[in-house]
Amino acid sequence: MSDSVSSLSVVLKAYGGFDKIQVQSLPYKTVPDDNQVLINVKACGLNFADIYTRQGLVRNEPGPPFTMGLECSGLVVRVGSKVENLKEGDRVMVHTGTPGLQTEFVCVEASDCTVIPESMSFNEAAAFPINYLTAYFCLFDIGNLRSSQTVLIPSAAGGVGWAATQLAKSVPDVRVIGLASPGKHETIRGNGVDVTIDSLDPCWDEAVKIACPEGVDIALDFTSGDNFKRTQNLVKDLGRAILIGANDMISGETLSLWRIFCSWWYSSMVKPIDLVLNSRVVAGFHLTHVKTRLPERYRDALIHLFELYRQNVIRPRIDSTWTFHQVIEATKRLSERENIGKVILTP
Repeated sequence: MSDSVSSLSVVLKAYGGFDKIQVQSLPYKTVPDDNQVLINVKACGLNFADIYTRQGLVRNEPGPPFTMGLECSGLVVRVGSKVENLKEGDRVMVHTGTPGLQTEFVCVEASDCTVIPESMSFNEAAAFPINYLTAYFCLFDIGNLRSSQTVLIPSAAGGVGWAATQLAKSVPDVRVIGLASPGKHETIRGNGVDVTIDSLDPCWDEAVKIACPEGVDIALDFTSGDNFKRTQNLVKDLGRAILIGANDMISGETLSLWRIFCSWWYSSMVKPIDLVLNSRVVAGFHLTHVKTRLPERYRDALIHLFELYRQNVIRPRIDSTWTFHQVIEATKRLSERENIGKVILTP
């Protein structure tokens, strides 16, 4: 461990645009509490949730300033006196559900850490928890995915979309319809997508209906707003439409009040009579709440995902790696949907 008592960190000074982000050297707690461990961070996953947080769509308590970042990987360099499941030198992934991990050194609860497989790199570990757990719970717990069903995956080239495609194809004879810009179609087909549709086409939903006239069994949605309204209409009887994110509210560097209103308006148009007449399920998902309220289920899912990783059934794709000082460029790549797979930050 460095002799320095400061830790390079990505700090949000106030909610808003990129000008609210600063990279600073901050003092850090070198001695963990009894149930904590000190982590030397090697890689951090960048997520749309980080953009929501910066723009104030997701409010952190207490408010800014605070260190950004919801997931990371690194080395355990010190353990608290009551920690029994971890030791110094362990390679771990960390998912806390609250910001604070885009930093060089950080003390976290030992329960937020998981020892990673020997073959898993730090970049892969930082790309793993949020994307793969989100896809896993949506497909298997809420979606009840079974063989010979059809899954609609928007943003199939993104982190969650990439993970959801691999997990869906782990079930026999599942058909995946993936949305992405045309330049990404060849890559997502290589990941298992059976039918590719241009996500930039204003009539993308009509293309889905042509590809699957009977309707899809599971449809994920990352955007909310009008897209989620259209997504619901693509689901067959006994099908499930699952809302994961609200990317449609993002416009440039700051929140768009008009987009927020439109997103709320269309997402609120879920009519109970339509659900009854179409025997359809409309659901939502929030990973942090599952982690907090159902810790045993969260842990079981992570263990299963590690088994699939060891069997080479699933594998994160790293789109690009950036230093903390390049956080703005990295965020732009994510927000402008240029990535294929996960965007990674490193100290």
